[in-house]
Amino acid sequence: MPISVSIQPVSGADLPALADFLYTSKLSLSINRLLYKDWPNESAQRPIYAGAIKTSLSDPSSECLKAVDAKTGNVLGFVVLTKKPAQKNEDVSRTDDGAAKSSVPESMNPEVFWTVMKATAELSHGAENIDHLEVTYVFVKPSNRRIGIGSQLVRECCMRAKDAGLPLIVSSEPAGYDFFLKNGFTKSKHFDIDLRKWAPPYNGFGIFRLARLAWNA
Repeated sequence: MPISVSIQPVSGADLPALADFLYTSKLSLSINRLLYKDWPNESAQRPIYAGAIKTSLSDPSSECLKAVDAKTGNVLGFVVLTKKPAQKNEDVSRTDDGAAKSSVPESMNPEVFWTVMKATAELSHGAENIDHLEVTYVFVKPSNRRIGIGSQLVRECCMRAKDAGLPLIVSSEPAGYDFFLKNGFTKSKHFDIDLRKWAPPYNGFGIFRLARLAWNA
């Protein structure tokens, strides 16, 4: 039986559930098994993702939306949409310098951390020169996937981008790549990370691809 879903603004009371969603989504990332020491290191991961959600909720440039089961009231997924104004050259330089001076969290493998930072910077290159909206996070509970909830959340982002006359950009992990293509995004660039550099041999690790995709009305 189809689930009736409504899209609503997120409130502070949703923080624990959304933080748990984000933590759950990151457990499936092969790169995170190498990024975090003592995997799964829940005591280190959970505070990081809870902090990320809390920051999004308090950021005036971010809009946080949740997908709610109209019958039960349960939160089934969420999306964070962030407005990114064009940066001046000096602002971009300061951002790059700040990334270069970032300290590596004690719970993380430094080499993997810096590779992820480099990938993020490479994917952002070019986009920082234009006003745009960015899908920062999107997640749907595994038990409620493939019934259109994720697409419904992304359509809300697309409508806001269209109304604002701005491109909509996302940096996608491998699992989300086909999903965004099916929802009208096109790939603009990618960054490949060879996980075999840090993984034990013959453990199934290979190329991990991060991709930047864009949607334009």
